[in-house]
Amino acid sequence: MIYVIINIGIAAYLAWASFNVNTKNMRNENSLINIVLLSAATAVLTVVTLLMVMWGPERFTVFLEHVLLFILAAIYVAISFYFLGNAVKRGKVLSFLEVVFILLALYISSSKIEIADYTRLVFKSSALFKGELGQYFPLSWFQLYIAFFGFLLPGMSVLILTLSAENAKSRQSFQKAVLFAGAIVFAWVASCAVAYISQMLPMMISLYTGVLAVLVTLMTRVSVQDKIYDSLTMFSTLLINAIKFAAPAFISALVFVGLRPLYAGARVLYTIVIFFITLALVFAGRLFAAACAKISSFRSSSYGAAFEADLAAINYNDETGDICKKLFEIFQNRANVGSMKVLIAGGNNELNTVFSSKGNKPTLSADDPGLEAIRGQDLNIFMKNEADGIFALQQKTAEINSFFKATEAEVLIILNEGRHLVGVIALGEKRGGASYDEYDKQVFDKFYSYFFVFGYYMSNIANASVVGTVNREIRMSAQIITSIQENMDPVDNPKMDVGYLMVPAHNIGGEFVDLIRLTDTRHIFVTGALSGKGISASMSMVILKSIIRTYLNSTRDFKKLVTKVNQFIRFSLPKGTFFAGIFCLMDFETDTLYYVNCGIPTMLLYTRAYNNVIEIQGNGYVLGFVKDISPLLKVKQIKLNAGDVIAISTAGLINSHSLRGEQYGKDRIKKSMTDNYMYSGMRMCSFLFDDLKRFMAKELDDDITVMMIRYLDKDSQTVSDDEEGEASGTTTGS
Repeated sequence: MIYVIINIGIAAYLAWASFNVNTKNMRNENSLINIVLLSAATAVLTVVTLLMVMWGPERFTVFLEHVLLFILAAIYVAISFYFLGNAVKRGKVLSFLEVVFILLALYISSSKIEIADYTRLVFKSSALFKGELGQYFPLSWFQLYIAFFGFLLPGMSVLILTLSAENAKSRQSFQKAVLFAGAIVFAWVASCAVAYISQMLPMMISLYTGVLAVLVTLMTRVSVQDKIYDSLTMFSTLLINAIKFAAPAFISALVFVGLRPLYAGARVLYTIVIFFITLALVFAGRLFAAACAKISSFRSSSYGAAFEADLAAINYNDETGDICKKLFEIFQNRANVGSMKVLIAGGNNELNTVFSSKGNKPTLSADDPGLEAIRGQDLNIFMKNEADGIFALQQKTAEINSFFKATEAEVLIILNEGRHLVGVIALGEKRGGASYDEYDKQVFDKFYSYFFVFGYYMSNIANASVVGTVNREIRMSAQIITSIQENMDPVDNPKMDVGYLMVPAHNIGGEFVDLIRLTDTRHIFVTGALSGKGISASMSMVILKSIIRTYLNSTRDFKKLVTKVNQFIRFSLPKGTFFAGIFCLMDFETDTLYYVNCGIPTMLLYTRAYNNVIEIQGNGYVLGFVKDISPLLKVKQIKLNAGDVIAISTAGLINSHSLRGEQYGKDRIKKSMTDNYMYSGMRMCSFLFDDLKRFMAKELDDDITVMMIRYLDKDSQTVSDDEEGEASGTTTGS
């Protein structure tokens, strides 16, 4: 009965597989689906035959066994011609030959092979040749059946497929042919094993359907492969799968046969022992395979963690050439990349090659139509073979391929700062000829922030105008802060005046302000601080600023924007990084300011009508701690009137202490707002900072970031420059 149950499981699996065949990149897909269906039918017929052996009439059982012989031969004919159909164009000749061989299978299985013992599925047949010829070729019809349909026909067809692929000089086709050959060799070995065991346990021959199930599964997997693997990857994959599946199955079969004598006297005990031994072998095989998969030589489909550690260890105090070489070594050691070019956007709208592992350094146009087409899809990581799969790029395939050819690349890592192109990292073919796969793309995309830091450094820090500066941290800080200020979109609307001030305590820091224009009537303000100090925080700040602008290209939902930024901080910036700040969206048409508090400690509103300052930030949650922050976010709004002033500051301002240990606090900010609301936003920030310096009478302990937003009308007046000295002298003592 156990053989019936196993064949029912095999039939169910094959039926499921026939409806779930992935036909992407597959030739002759209908033929392969028919093979899977025929294999499922064979398993079902085997179940019926086994039931008939136990309870059915002899004549009907014999008939079913003849039908089984015919279907098995027909399956191998179909498999053989599937291979031939992948080698040459299928025409009338191939179709005719396939019909001829199927008729031959019907003839041999129905009239030349007899059933010696229908209860044990034992077959016999007469000699193929009689007389003297039979002495030289002592073959029976049954032996011819097995040799021709099981070995000769599929072996010849896969050989023709391999030779055809080699002549076509297609590495992908040749790899498929080799894998198909491996599947056939597996079927031969497994078939011989089943035949050998069935001499001791005759009914084991019914498990031949399991060999078919594995064979057609391998064929469907190979048929959809569109990647090229190197020999090490193929070997390690085969070895791991052998440990995981083949070894437990083989050892279980030996145990099954070896303990068979126990079956006669203790069937229940035999069944229990076999069950637990098999379970233990499967569990042990999976554990051992998992351990092997962690070894780098067994394919580093787990190289992501080591890749990140190496990227994080890059020392940007080294010379630029050494930094580029270090990045290339990381790609080589972890992703097996064979070559790399780094192209940085420069003057005259050019992409200049600043590093090439091959030595050649072409200069390309930053407006290259192929590159522009890719950037138009907001893609940061792009593989050469992706163009055909993206409908919007299918008309630009020639231009895209031309850019890949010019850069000698297989993968492009495109470094964008908003809509501005920083540069491109072009990765060449892998060593050993393997192709990049989805895992590689996921890793590159996950650690894109590290590549952006590298590109930003090459573009803005490592240029001739700053070479010779002694302190590289100071140099990077000045460059970063200048870049942030210059890349802001000033608020060009008569209703609003915005001022801001950023003062790092130790030359560099992670605080920033950004102003982003969406339309003539809508503007976004972002103010906040990233955790950490020094160069690491500065790099994260630059990355976050760029990512916010990049997300705005495709995200128009305000809350969704903040949610995506949280995910980026959580999964793409160094572990433990968080952002405490605020996102504001100003709609000038409705005079409404929408905002999401992300842990900003100070947000104050001065209303001219009441000449009073109130706190309005409410509760907020910093970004970067939770995976999905959307349930915690609340979009609030303020209706602004002429004369209203909003002050936003990070924790450094209110937490600053005097020499006596007194905290600066929010009350002093409120007083400064009340005293100076008639001044421009920039002057209000300056007055506030001057007051802080007088209060502290010492060096800053923390970074200071302040933003003042003044809402105006046509009757509003701002104190002029000529009046500033007198007024400021009475308010701050500047």
